[in-house]
Amino acid sequence: MSASVNTNALQILRDLGDELRNVRLAAGYASQVVAAKKLKCSQNKVSYIERGKRWPDDDLLRRMFDLYGVDEAKRAEIKALIRAGKSIRKPWWEASEYREVFSGASLQPLPLEDAAERAFIHSGTYVPGLLQTRAYATALVEFGQKDESARHREVFIEARMRRQAVLTRQRPLILQATFLEAALRAVVGGPDVMRAQLRHLRSATSRPNITLRAIPFTAGVPATWGAPITLLDFPGPADNRSVVIRETSHSDEVTEETAVVQAMRRRFADIAEHALSPEDTVRLIEEIEKSL
Repeated sequence: MSASVNTNALQILRDLGDELRNVRLAAGYASQVVAAKKLKCSQNKVSYIERGKRWPDDDLLRRMFDLYGVDEAKRAEIKALIRAGKSIRKPWWEASEYREVFSGASLQPLPLEDAAERAFIHSGTYVPGLLQTRAYATALVEFGQKDESARHREVFIEARMRRQAVLTRQRPLILQATFLEAALRAVVGGPDVMRAQLRHLRSATSRPNITLRAIPFTAGVPATWGAPITLLDFPGPADNRSVVIRETSHSDEVTEETAVVQAMRRRFADIAEHALSPEDTVRLIEEIEKSL
């Protein structure tokens, strides 16, 4: 079991899935299909549980223990893990006001971001959401969500601010962010708002868990790659638990496919080759701030 202190039910679900997959394999059931037939349930249900997508009900858990020959000590350990996960209070994004704005695909990134250990983010032509000031975020949302109600926009902005708590919690998210030089030069919200945003970015770089790197105009083609994308790593085996989040105009697309995760990891490495160093990025931020 992971030695990390889990902060939300999603992470505990993932740990539980690992535990149940491990005892299945240890019992000699290499195939989920065969195990599911013995358990008298669907293969999809076994897969969902092992991938940390749902809790097993008490009856299925008992059948798993019996089929896999799980000893009493391990049973108690797994049951304690389930109790811990189910006892965690509901996270802020499950409050009714946020549920009115975030649902389905737009909700998926919130618990993932909260449970992650490390985030690689390329935000393209704007400042990463986790580092936006309220005024900067407001300017973006007021323009980009004109068709939504004032209440919707207000809740969306408040959620963006609340998401930033992952950077200052007891075990803060390790953030490695890249963005285009254009993100620093676009005067979002006017000179005063943008100056404050740039100061906020400079301040953020003093935290040991945050690394910022800008891709300068002189980088050529990489300086035009504005597609926002996030790669989240979680405690546990590399790529086994990682997810990729692609931001689209309508929603966020989340995938756990290992091939996609590995491809995006290579893409982030490619981007890094063309980005300024963290020190040069700070100097660029200072230069632009002074010019406003």
